Amino acid sequence: MYLRGSHLIGVETGRITVDGLDGTAEALRLLNRLPARPVLLSGVTFGGFNLIDPRIVQKHYKVPVIVVIKSRPNNTAVKRALVSHFPDWATRWKIIRSLGPLRGIRTVRSEPPIFYEFFGCSSVEARRLLSVCSMVSRIPESLRVAGIVARGLFSDLAENNR
Repeated sequence: MYLRGSHLIGVETGRITVDGLDGTAEALRLLNRLPARPVLLSGVTFGGFNLIDPRIVQKHYKVPVIVVIKSRPNNTAVKRALVSHFPDWATRWKIIRSLGPLRGIRTVRSEPPIFYEFFGCSSVEARRLLSVCSMVSRIPESLRVAGIVARGLFSDLAENNR
């Protein structure tokens, strides 16, 4: 999804395998179609435990990549789930463990903080970008709108598969 300010300029969609390992490759393919600019990810897990590795995205495009999450994850529970359900759990866990420490920012004074990890920029630059991009809620506008679009697409797919 590409926004200029609060205006939606373009949307690219793709498909990943539920619990697969094709998330990073698909993200790179989709980003090839968009202008080079900072990339915001709503977490690193998509389609269950299909991961996008933000380090690979940052190295490939040489733009800041900021991973945003609404609340601190329970990494003990995440690792337990990976070990229990995936023979390749170590590969997935390595991506999650490589992310580094979470930092918090309160983008809206009256709401709880969001948490972020950053690659290819400083914490100050990441905080500034998150503050500027959080226009309607504590979640940066591009991620908020992307979530709305994704929920609509997913419900349409589910409806058509009945």
